[in-house]
Amino acid sequence: MKKIITLLAICMFVRVNAQVEEVESKLIKNGFYVETFVGTATTDFTDSSVGGGLKLGNVWYFGESDFWRPGFKTVWFRGAAYFNNDEVTVQASILNVGFANIIEFKPNIGLEANINIGYNIVIINSDDYGYYNNGYNSNNNYYDDFTGGGVMINPEIKFRYNVLSIGLDFVFSNVTDYNDYNYYYNNPDPIYLDGYIKRKTGLTAINFTIGAKF
Repeated sequence: MKKIITLLAICMFVRVNAQVEEVESKLIKNGFYVETFVGTATTDFTDSSVGGGLKLGNVWYFGESDFWRPGFKTVWFRGAAYFNNDEVTVQASILNVGFANIIEFKPNIGLEANINIGYNIVIINSDDYGYYNNGYNSNNNYYDDFTGGGVMINPEIKFRYNVLSIGLDFVFSNVTDYNDYNYYYNNPDPIYLDGYIKRKTGLTAINFTIGAKF
């Protein structure tokens, strides 16, 4: 009988200690993250292109709160490709920086809201003379391709469970062509430099993301 009572006491002691032991949160830990995403992108020359990409970066959180912590976030690399008929839109950036926020509702379950800002490159390749249909006039079909760069703003919101995350990723950018051409067109408004025109276009993308932080 004494052995049974002793065994029950030991079991109760172990159970109580397991309940009071603090659960280690992986949400508020600093770390390296990998994300993949699929979605749609639109420019002034392409509509509802569909594709996906990859994002790599790091995040560092500050403070002592168990509910909300702000942080600093870097995106070492972001690359995506979107396809629509005979057109391909490629978007890429490196070394973007921004701010991170993590709200932990309970251990290892929470919500993440971030924003990154940086420089990105956009390449639009068209095989069907798409620029002519958008007001362009050119004597050289090669000029239909667009390669330019500009500032990108990238807000995102994600549900976090342990090291995993799913959410929405948004991209807003306005890029200017690297090349000077003697173009005239109606839409969008041109930028004039030394008698030549630089084409420009906006890029908007909405993506569904899934990733992990290590």
